[in-house]
Amino acid sequence: MIKEKYINNFKEISINILQSNIKSVRKKDITKIGFRVYENGFIGIAGAVGKVDESELEKRAIENLKLEIPYPYEPSANLVKKVDYRKEALSHEELVKEVEELLKLLREEFPDFIFSNNVYIQDFETKLINNKGINLTHIDRVVGAGIIIKEKNSVNVFDAFLRYVDREYSGEKILNNIRETLTAYRNKVELPIKGKQPVVFLVDDGLPLMKIIEEMNGYKVGTGASLFKDFIGEKKFSDKFTLYQSAEEEELTRIEFFDAEGVVNPDYRYTLIENGKIITPYTDKKTASQFNLPLTGSASSEYDKLPSLAPRNLVVKSSDKTLKELLDGQLGVLVIIGSGGDFTQEGVFGTPVQLAFLTDGEKLLGRLPELTISGELYSMFGDDFVGKSQDKGLLDNKTMVFNLDVDYI
Repeated sequence: MIKEKYINNFKEISINILQSNIKSVRKKDITKIGFRVYENGFIGIAGAVGKVDESELEKRAIENLKLEIPYPYEPSANLVKKVDYRKEALSHEELVKEVEELLKLLREEFPDFIFSNNVYIQDFETKLINNKGINLTHIDRVVGAGIIIKEKNSVNVFDAFLRYVDREYSGEKILNNIRETLTAYRNKVELPIKGKQPVVFLVDDGLPLMKIIEEMNGYKVGTGASLFKDFIGEKKFSDKFTLYQSAEEEELTRIEFFDAEGVVNPDYRYTLIENGKIITPYTDKKTASQFNLPLTGSASSEYDKLPSLAPRNLVVKSSDKTLKELLDGQLGVLVIIGSGGDFTQEGVFGTPVQLAFLTDGEKLLGRLPELTISGELYSMFGDDFVGKSQDKGLLDNKTMVFNLDVDYI
């Protein structure tokens, strides 16, 4: 019998902000343990939160083998590896002082705006250990801020948003990004042209990639439900477009270097689309076996659930150009809030944009009126794909640029 433990520990301090003041400080320290046993093609799982008698958990997992949940795949074996990507963090008391100082400056500089939401430090540790020689540990730390910004005389729920994610806290970066955002917010501008023009998305905006990720699902491809079902091995997109699954250190996304089944990819990445050619959809062990596809290590799982297929941090390869170089002398429309956008089943894209700024690739020039943006999947990632910037040129973010149709609402 193969026995396996899947352990998640999550610690957090979150400073909650309301009406531009600290409202509360919340702390969490949660450990979740899943115990899995494998025998005769079946899996038994039991889980618990907090301190637990592991022998009791093991007994429950063995008892659950009677449920005959199929798992006819070989558990991962013979790999010991540990990564720890944490950087030195502020103490909880120091973080509270930093946020108090940040809010003081914001109240003084922007008395006509209200700031809310939170600033936090999160520590993650995930382990997968079994009696086949697997002993994997991934430790990381995220320092984040999600600042909701509202004009005091506005009827909107919120008017702007600032997101900061790093492994270290920098009040200076957060303050400067808010300054840049609100300076541009106050300067109303118009589109330089209507129609097709460069549209810029911050890389943590999931909107442009959502259809690609949906259609690259191995189960959809295997069952023939994906738009890409007949295109595996074919070039369908721009030479400039490469998509890979990444757990590399520079990707700060809470994704472990191993998946929930203990699969570890070389260099912690797996290329799915290379220079426009669709290589393979993403798969877990079940999907890869069922449809005879390459195994990409794309299983996710709650601590007490059966591992299942899910996209794991799909990343577009950066170009060797800055955003300024990608725009090549043109102005771009930077999308900050584009709520309500989607693709049709056939891949036609459209979204309203509630907040957008005009940019020259180095700074925000002014706030645009509400817009509509539209395109089409194969064009967006084909002839209309300009590229992903190598630099964090705007608001400390890398960006992706597409030529899309833009008009006023």
